[in-house]
Amino acid sequence: MFVRVIWFANAVALVYCNVISANASENKGFTLEQGIPHLNTQPYFLPAPANEVTTLEGQSAYLHCRVAQLGDKKVSWIRTRDLHVLTSGLHTFASDQRFIALHAHRSENWTLQIRFSQTRDSGEYQCQVNTEPKLSMRYYLRVQEAATVVQGSDQRYVRAGSTIQLSCKAPFAWQPPGLLYWYHDTEILHHKGRISIDTHLGNDTYSNLVIEKAQISDSGNYTCWPTKFLPASVMVHVLPDENAAAKSLGVSNNIGAPSTTKDLTTSSATPVTSPLMLLLLFLYLSSVLQLLPNR
Repeated sequence: MFVRVIWFANAVALVYCNVISANASENKGFTLEQGIPHLNTQPYFLPAPANEVTTLEGQSAYLHCRVAQLGDKKVSWIRTRDLHVLTSGLHTFASDQRFIALHAHRSENWTLQIRFSQTRDSGEYQCQVNTEPKLSMRYYLRVQEAATVVQGSDQRYVRAGSTIQLSCKAPFAWQPPGLLYWYHDTEILHHKGRISIDTHLGNDTYSNLVIEKAQISDSGNYTCWPTKFLPASVMVHVLPDENAAAKSLGVSNNIGAPSTTKDLTTSSATPVTSPLMLLLLFLYLSSVLQLLPNR
């Protein structure tokens, strides 16, 4: 009976070790070489929530590193591209104060926070424990540009009475961009009257703004602003229609009337005759005849 108990205990231990090894290979955590966790006295990594992190430009990025049985050792964060030590323990060694180490007392979590992330922050980072040999876990950060794009030229010219059509698109993201607003100068536009707004929020975020029967007062700066992205603007110039311009210059308002430029050209080409001009011409000819020699 005793022999059977010993055999059963060994079988359970073997199965347990196989499960531990399989989990370690999948989650990049501890290995059998480090020992069974509850018997190990050396630091080892616990599976990370994510080794690849994506964030938007301007937002904070978080890289989470979990270390068990740290003891008197320290956790450091290193930027791989230049091997620069960003933090060690809770101390920041980078001159860029956007990098901060976060750690709660008696917690296994050592988090690197990058505030106001920029696209140049993209790349590989290492969470490192100062054992011999050193333990290291790699992370990859991707910072996406958060610029919104208004399609077409940034200067638009439309005739009064025509339709203003503007479209904007936000970059692909793993999360919805929050709300999206259209501004005319500093005024928020709403879907009513001559204004219609069609917005789709999601990974493929876009919005269409249409203003019917454009007026001179519709001229100005138009901004598409998703709350989680950077805004984009376009300048719209509403020009008076041709009839209105003709009226302002005192030209006939008939649709078929010739343009102002044509009228001025025709007037200047028409010969002008008057009695005064005929008198001056007669006096000139008389003076010429008097100067001729008598024969």
